[in-house]
Amino acid sequence: MRHALKFSGYLAGTLLFAIPLWIQSEFGEVSVDQVLYHLGFGSSALFASDPALTWRFIWRMLLPALGVAILLLLCDALVTAVARMGARQALLAWGNRLRQLAAHLADPAERALGACHTLIRYRFYLLIPALGSAYFIHAMGIADYVGSYLGPDHFATAYVDPKGVRIRGEKPRSLVMIYVESLENTYADPARFGRDLLARLNRLKPHGVSFDNYREKRGAHFTIAGIVATQCGVPLRSLGMFGGNDQGEQASRFLPRARCLGDILHDRGYTNVFLNGSSLAFAGVGKFFEDHHYDRIMGREEWLALGARAEDMSGWGLHDDDLFARAREELDRLVARKRPFNLSVLTIDTHHPYGLLSHRCSGKGVSDFEGIVECSANQVAEFVEHIIERGLLDQVAIVIQGDHLAMGNTAYEKLIAEPNRTVFNLLINGDRRLAKNTEDVTHFDMLPTVLDLIGLEVDGDRLGIGYSAIGRPAAPRPSDRLARLDDVLFNRSDAYLRLWEPEPAVMPARHMAPPGVTGEQATAFDKDAGAG
Repeated sequence: MRHALKFSGYLAGTLLFAIPLWIQSEFGEVSVDQVLYHLGFGSSALFASDPALTWRFIWRMLLPALGVAILLLLCDALVTAVARMGARQALLAWGNRLRQLAAHLADPAERALGACHTLIRYRFYLLIPALGSAYFIHAMGIADYVGSYLGPDHFATAYVDPKGVRIRGEKPRSLVMIYVESLENTYADPARFGRDLLARLNRLKPHGVSFDNYREKRGAHFTIAGIVATQCGVPLRSLGMFGGNDQGEQASRFLPRARCLGDILHDRGYTNVFLNGSSLAFAGVGKFFEDHHYDRIMGREEWLALGARAEDMSGWGLHDDDLFARAREELDRLVARKRPFNLSVLTIDTHHPYGLLSHRCSGKGVSDFEGIVECSANQVAEFVEHIIERGLLDQVAIVIQGDHLAMGNTAYEKLIAEPNRTVFNLLINGDRRLAKNTEDVTHFDMLPTVLDLIGLEVDGDRLGIGYSAIGRPAAPRPSDRLARLDDVLFNRSDAYLRLWEPEPAVMPARHMAPPGVTGEQATAFDKDAGAG
């Protein structure tokens, strides 16, 4: 029983050290909010989307922690036995080969082992989990997270509710929004990668504008968070420690009180479509788009239902080349309808840690992660070139952006050696007079910026916590805006929590039957009126 208790203590301690190290190696720098958000869905969605993650978890985290715990237990038993027998006798018993060495080491060894035994006697196996807990709290930023509850609600003063903002525009353009998994400008540095991995994308920049200082911020630093930030102008934060609220798939609605891009465009007659290679169940992606007026939402299961072959997919889902083939078909259908549309596409092949190698990229000689980045970026560029070649820039605006900075992939050491990492972005609308009013943008600025891009003028240039980055600014921006944004994103906010509260149920309008109509006749009248 005592050995079991000691082993439990050592294992708990090593796990507390190992978990943050594994998370950082697998995902890069993460926040408590990010971890809690994904735990809100349970681990099944994550492991189902990335089957290899299970083996990486076992081989790179669980087994090393288990091995260290066993080693500590063996050392515990050895030190205890030696302290009980006496160091000299124990060392001399190891054999003739150690006899001479033992004569020199016995006395100091006995003193050292005696000290170790004192530590063990005073519950050393409890010290390991205590030290592990301290490291875990530090590495995961838990102290700062708890401290955020004590600060003022900066979000409440910074948030501009789109419901109260006038948005004007005659005949706005349609929109193609491409979220590229983990795409950042660092990949374009030949000094780090031997060539510009984004060369074909960068050759498109004369068609539009890009912002040199597109910064990733807290609350927009993983895929669903980056999507929510650009579509709603607000961060995505875990609600798990905010008073017991459910979130994501566990919530009845996803940010029901937030007015987002899909909602705004829906009210103007747009058809909203989201195409994604991976499962819509992962991280609540499908629920977000469903709850914000997207008319067609496609993910792994939906593609399979339409005849895609599982053997042609990665563990995550549809490869980028197949995704863009379907995006071309969807684009043709939307254009043919002669109605405004918003086609949003999310890629997956550049996902950490190793990337997802498609048959097409493999056939071009690609075999490593950097090659996958270049191949996937070329496929994005090819899709945009298709739009340009079709002569659609007079009616379609295009936005290309990374959903967040890259996480712990095989090129990560090269990426983090760059002190000024920025998110790749390119905005195209066929108008060479498109003018930037700043170089400093974040994901939160993209909601008003995209609306301006397609020809919808936002009064005051502000929506959510973002500012439009094109056109003449309505008012001067604070010079320290990006620095002050950290306070807005960090502290607990009742105003933010209210965005997750269900809206009051709206009872359907009841059509009154004419006088004298009762019973079944009245019911039939109501049905006919409702159908009309």
